[in-house]
Amino acid sequence: MTTSAEHPSIEVLIPTLNEEGQIREVIANASQVGPVYVLDSLSKDRTREVAMECGAHVSEHPFENFSKQKNWGLDNLPFKGQWLLVMDADERITPALAEELRRIAADPSALSGYMIDEIVIFMGRRIRFGGVFPKRKLMFFRRGQARYQDRTVHEGVVCPGKIGRCRAPMLHVHRETVHEFITKHIKFADLESDQLIRAQHGAGTPERLRPLASRGPGPGDALPKIPWRPVMRFLDMYVLKLGFLDGRAGWHLASLMATYEYMTLLMYREKQEKYAAVASR
Repeated sequence: MTTSAEHPSIEVLIPTLNEEGQIREVIANASQVGPVYVLDSLSKDRTREVAMECGAHVSEHPFENFSKQKNWGLDNLPFKGQWLLVMDADERITPALAEELRRIAADPSALSGYMIDEIVIFMGRRIRFGGVFPKRKLMFFRRGQARYQDRTVHEGVVCPGKIGRCRAPMLHVHRETVHEFITKHIKFADLESDQLIRAQHGAGTPERLRPLASRGPGPGDALPKIPWRPVMRFLDMYVLKLGFLDGRAGWHLASLMATYEYMTLLMYREKQEKYAAVASR
């Protein structure tokens, strides 16, 4: 059986915050393709201690936003390999993907980066509809040839070279409680509403933002201009994109993401009012 020691050209970066409950599992999973570097955002639990016990290289850096955190890791961690895989603590490499990543890293003619499809597991069920699959991310790339775009949340990778796509998928396993899921998305809504304000008033990235609802092509700052956006998000996921075929999990996921839309919209309007009041003084 091929081992990661035979392929030292791949290294794995895992940003963390309070991941004590699953850090051991994700490190064991990621180690099958190469050495693991954990970049911790000053966790209050035992994430760092457990990660060190598992043999990972552990560094700390205060969290500013998602793109800055990952770019800090790309710039400052002592990577030595030719390839980097950046994954979150709730993602898992499948055996087929591990083998494919090894083949790519060993191929001198490989491209600059590769998109990976994610299979989302929510409430213990694989989500096949609702526009969730494939959730495609550029997360495997040659070291030094990619950076994260200047976004506070939902950051993407900017890679000037040619991009390919892995055939094998990765798993994105949501094991958090409903409370943890909602708490996380309150934070995301706060960050995304900040990004919308920054972009609207010339303080954000010049790149076109991903739209909040569809996550497809188009400017994200259209969010406040579309009426009934949360309702549209629910109908798009649950009806138009057949989320009802995922049963109870599909209903709850569409409802929660519609709520996320609503929270982001409310936060945006509140911040816009404050911005306008300050600007009028």
